[in-house]
Amino acid sequence: MKEKNKLKWYDNGSIITTLVITTILVIIVCSQSFAVVGKSSLEIFSSIINHNSIYLLVLIYFILLKFKVGKRYFNYLNLFLVFIYFIITITSFLTVIQSFSINTLLSFLLYVTVLIYLFHTMFRDTRVWKEFKLGNSPFNEINNDTYYGIMAFLLGVMLVVNLISTVVISGVIIAFLDCIFYLLFGRYIYLYRSYLDDKKKDINNKGNFDELRDLAKEAIDNIKDKTELDEKFIELKDKANDYIKEKKIDEKIDVVKDKIGDTVEDIKDKIDDTVGDIKTKKTSKTKKKGVEK
Repeated sequence: MKEKNKLKWYDNGSIITTLVITTILVIIVCSQSFAVVGKSSLEIFSSIINHNSIYLLVLIYFILLKFKVGKRYFNYLNLFLVFIYFIITITSFLTVIQSFSINTLLSFLLYVTVLIYLFHTMFRDTRVWKEFKLGNSPFNEINNDTYYGIMAFLLGVMLVVNLISTVVISGVIIAFLDCIFYLLFGRYIYLYRSYLDDKKKDINNKGNFDELRDLAKEAIDNIKDKTELDEKFIELKDKANDYIKEKKIDEKIDVVKDKIGDTVEDIKDKIDDTVGDIKTKKTSKTKKKGVEK
């Protein structure tokens, strides 16, 4: 009990979960109060569903964790959470392609970081980790503090960009709330990863970035070899062209082609003359027979 009392609020999973739920509720209420003016209750509810669907799904996840059913099916809920952020990451990537900006790029990088962080934390100590051999992933080399530090850095830059680009107070408030939510959400993942590390759950991972570097180097070498082959082919082609020009082979070929063409024309003319003579003889014979009759 003494150890629990000494525990700071940001190291207490229950407090972090409660703060995440509270922050999401505040985000939904604030965003809708800013966006919806003079609309009916049905329109307000529809707007909440449309604009805050992701926050609502994450809210359901954290609310369920407060009950026995959530603790019982914790791994399934984690799979659900990873799937949500997989969809968000894909959507964010498409957004970057359609309308590239610093804000969309930073959002995409944040979602990628969160997805990798979730994937390599929430699936530990599960059948998914063992069946898919996730222990060989090089991203296990990144430690807990580094993951959270990357998230905090991206959130800080995003907040500055949003504050610069936002001209209304409502945008500033939403930007601050989004930043707070992801800091708390990242802390939640951080605490669960620390728990797994303390319990020695799947900590002996083999994956490292050296293998990726070797693969990248091999791919670059292959591209280089292919480029050298292409250059040699072009060089050989140029030499062949130079030889043809030097020996005037193309001119000789043209002469031969002309001679062949003339010969063909002569043969054709002779054939036509022969056919004409045969036709003339037949005609004269037919006329003679007609006279004799």
